[in-house]
Amino acid sequence: MPNSFHLRLSDAKERLFRLQKAERRIQDLQKRVRELERLVIQLEIQLEDEQADVDKLTRMSLANLFHTILRSKAEQLEMERQQALSAALKLQEAKQTLADTEADLKRVGDDLAHYRNAKREYDELVVERESLLRNSPTSSQSLTEMEEQIGDQAILVKEIHEALTAGRRVLNSLQDASSSLEKAENWGNWDMWGGGGVISTHLKHNHVDDAKQFIHNANHLILNFRDELADVKRSISIEIDISSMLKMADYWFDGLISDWIVQGRIKDAQSQVLEAMHQVRTIVNHLHAEHQSESAVLQEMKTKRTNWIETFQAG
Repeated sequence: MPNSFHLRLSDAKERLFRLQKAERRIQDLQKRVRELERLVIQLEIQLEDEQADVDKLTRMSLANLFHTILRSKAEQLEMERQQALSAALKLQEAKQTLADTEADLKRVGDDLAHYRNAKREYDELVVERESLLRNSPTSSQSLTEMEEQIGDQAILVKEIHEALTAGRRVLNSLQDASSSLEKAENWGNWDMWGGGGVISTHLKHNHVDDAKQFIHNANHLILNFRDELADVKRSISIEIDISSMLKMADYWFDGLISDWIVQGRIKDAQSQVLEAMHQVRTIVNHLHAEHQSESAVLQEMKTKRTNWIETFQAG
């Protein structure tokens, strides 16, 4: 019976391998087909252009007279025909390669259909094997210990992912704020150069108001980010603000002095936003790398557990 089960499991594992290989091959071939389809379209356009050049030289025109003077019409026509022939041959080759690739795709698709139940069959055998091991005193404790380790690792990966997601939300809001401040600064410069007026001032303050809202959102999101970082034993300290006097100063006082004051405040706010973006991006990049690393560890632990279930021999 054990030998029979081992053979069934080995066969299921082989079928699963074939399934995964076919899935990878399908993706590669689908990408190749898309590339070839684009190439065929490009070559068809190129061939049309080359053929158009040939047609032009076969008709009487001022262009023909020009080519007759500088170069014989026969020579020019021969050159254009060679280019058209080259384009036609490239197109023919690309179409044949596309057809061959589509045939490969169909063949691999048939393989995929043949092995479509492989994962379910394999998983069912692993569950059957796992049930037997769980009821065995010599193996149940080891299985429980591995599952506890996997559970702890899965929680860690989830917490890192949650912190990473929170950080990306903060970063997106800060990027929006920076973009709005950049637009506000550009309109402010236009004001100071004498090209602005009521409209440019209004647009500038609209962008300032947008930036204030994005920064408000970012400050709110940073609170959540701090909480998520605390769960993975990280910390961050960022706070950004734009004075509400910014808008009032520009409307109450007209002239270069107040424009300079407003521009200075916009630049200060932009500087704070960029510094915050740098801090958040640094942490986000670290979390991303850590998430990939810990996810790989989790997958390795799961693979180790599956391999142990497959190969364990009770005493």
